[in-house]
Amino acid sequence: MLPMANNTNDLDGPDLVRGLLVQRMRQKGFEVIPPDQVDAALKVQGFTDGGQLAATTPVKIAEWTGAEGLLYSTLDDFNYVDVGFYWERKVEITGRLMGSDGGRLWEAQRYWSTKGIATSQQEAKRVFAEQLAVKAFEKMTHAPLKFESTRAVDSLLATLPSY
Repeated sequence: MLPMANNTNDLDGPDLVRGLLVQRMRQKGFEVIPPDQVDAALKVQGFTDGGQLAATTPVKIAEWTGAEGLLYSTLDDFNYVDVGFYWERKVEITGRLMGSDGGRLWEAQRYWSTKGIATSQQEAKRVFAEQLAVKAFEKMTHAPLKFESTRAVDSLLATLPSY
């Protein structure tokens, strides 16, 4: 399980989603090398971020980590939107499984969002305050958008063929 590339402004999202990917891949029966072990092998080669991995090949990464398969992932959207009468919480992930020979085995992109519409000004004010409080709590506990992240990961991995 390689470090995630992050196309968002959120710093907690990639670690949260990567952890969920590891958990779900293990539940699906995949043998997953511990992320800290993968990170250490990549760091020796000068790679500390998922966004840097395009600078090398899957063959080299497989050699460095000892992995037979490599799950590349990108956090494409990790966002809260609250604009008065409308709110949305969205997580979008791209996953790509590569063989140690560099061959692409699978690729998919999925998202999950929770949204709502207030039907009155009073409800809009209440929902706005609730969403601010939830966002603050989630940031404080380093688990932002956990529900949406879990659903996005499950949706993504549901497209993964059995091996």
